[in-house]
Amino acid sequence: MLFKTNTTNAAILPYNWPVVGSLLFLTGIAAIPAMFAVVMVALGGSGVEGDSSFINHLHFATPSAMFVHGGSGILFFLTMPFQFSPRVRMNNLKRHKLAGRVAVVSGCVMALSGIWMHNVLSPESQGTRYSILIITSVAICTCFLIAVWHIIKGNVQVHQLWMARAVAVVLAAITPLFIDIIIVLVFSHFEAIYQILIQFQYDYGRLLGIVINLAIVEMFMTKSLQNNSLNQNYSAE
Repeated sequence: MLFKTNTTNAAILPYNWPVVGSLLFLTGIAAIPAMFAVVMVALGGSGVEGDSSFINHLHFATPSAMFVHGGSGILFFLTMPFQFSPRVRMNNLKRHKLAGRVAVVSGCVMALSGIWMHNVLSPESQGTRYSILIITSVAICTCFLIAVWHIIKGNVQVHQLWMARAVAVVLAAITPLFIDIIIVLVFSHFEAIYQILIQFQYDYGRLLGIVINLAIVEMFMTKSLQNNSLNQNYSAE
């Protein structure tokens, strides 16, 4: 009877493909090129003749940074988006827990190795951009650890909120790409303003991305929690 009830509950849960698909798209922007980059670096640049020019030559000199950062990013891309599907989660809780562990560990490794990658590619750049990178990496790890703490304590809704916050901070590395496009489209004909915005975006783009992404998460998660509360009250009546 318990199995039948769980099966019935799983059948009415949504796949949540708009969110899962969006996360696959956004994380894939970095992860898919990383797959090719990791393979090319593993081949030493000679195995794919003529196609390794888009990879910084420093990756070949220090391949371990690329393997750790790129590899963890690929694992994150393959596991994290599906954690936000209630139907997938309910259909196989063991797989959900295993994938969650992989996603959290890979997310933290990706965040911390991002600092390593920065030091490999631009060791001379230790200014505002570098400081914000460190803050972002620490914020990602902190959010994931808080999420893990809450699921250990059995606080599922709070766990989900902190997981969403962690992913929002991770995606702060992708959000500036879209902001750059807007800046180019709107301000490229105004040279003075354009140069100021581009420099600001270069220094503070990741921080701006965190603010934007967290605002979106808070808005949607608050609405979701309110809906869940209303549904519970309705069921209780």
